[in-house]
Amino acid sequence: MASGEDPFGCLKLASHECLISQDRRTVCPRCQLSRKYFCYTCYVLVAELEGKVPEVKLPFKVDIIKHPKEVDGKSTAVHAAILAPDDVRIYTYPIIPEFSDPSKVVVVFPGSNALSLEDLSKRQQGLLKGKDKNTEGPQTTTKESSRDTENGREEQQKDTVQDVQKQSEEVGEPRVKRQRTEEKPSTPFERVIFIDSTWNQTHRIFNDERLKGLQCVILKDHVTHFWRHQRDKPDTFLATVEAIYYFLREYHDIFVGAAYDGRFDNLLYFFSFMFQIVQKSKQEKDRVKEAKDP
Repeated sequence: MASGEDPFGCLKLASHECLISQDRRTVCPRCQLSRKYFCYTCYVLVAELEGKVPEVKLPFKVDIIKHPKEVDGKSTAVHAAILAPDDVRIYTYPIIPEFSDPSKVVVVFPGSNALSLEDLSKRQQGLLKGKDKNTEGPQTTTKESSRDTENGREEQQKDTVQDVQKQSEEVGEPRVKRQRTEEKPSTPFERVIFIDSTWNQTHRIFNDERLKGLQCVILKDHVTHFWRHQRDKPDTFLATVEAIYYFLREYHDIFVGAAYDGRFDNLLYFFSFMFQIVQKSKQEKDRVKEAKDP
């Protein structure tokens, strides 16, 4: 990427002005620890930013299983939990959510049975062609636990099937308007699991017996813009929030089919802002170095 180039310039992102004006640290409204924009352990905004940050509605539930050695303050998983609070949950391994219908769950991982979303869609269409609607059994709504408590147990249950048309408005600034759809797209999954860890730590979680048998899904190659690169890994190793975003983009292209209207772009709201901060810091250091070594 050329110096000064903005890889997020084509996205429909809400203004970062509220983040720019947040020039001092404050305290988390829950744990009272010092934070700048949000609390990465409580997954909430600081009081000064409440109602000013965009919120994103997802078409399915996302469960992020975080490796216990993953540093909270460095993980981008919290971005997704704060920006899509109704649909994203983070669990710290060995805590793993229970799934009443594993056939409706996919895990983003290059396992031996992994399929692309495009291939998953083709498989679904092939199965549907051979089905006789008159012989289908009764339809049931899958319910899953939606929140984990401090001791790792889940206490609330919500319907997995959510109305993707429901939109909320951001106080002080209109949220990105999304194209309304008449019907919820038919997809072979209702929950998606992402593993938040370095590549070397990922296998410990993926090989857990509780995840055995789940359908694996792989993404197309996308170049990361994460500023913390994994040593000796290609630039297609994405940060967690990037992986979630690109999954949603591929999902929309394949299962929704309509022209993409930017409805998921604000998942990268914090990520793009922090990318800009890091880039500016690097540029300043380079200028200082050039001044010292003409």
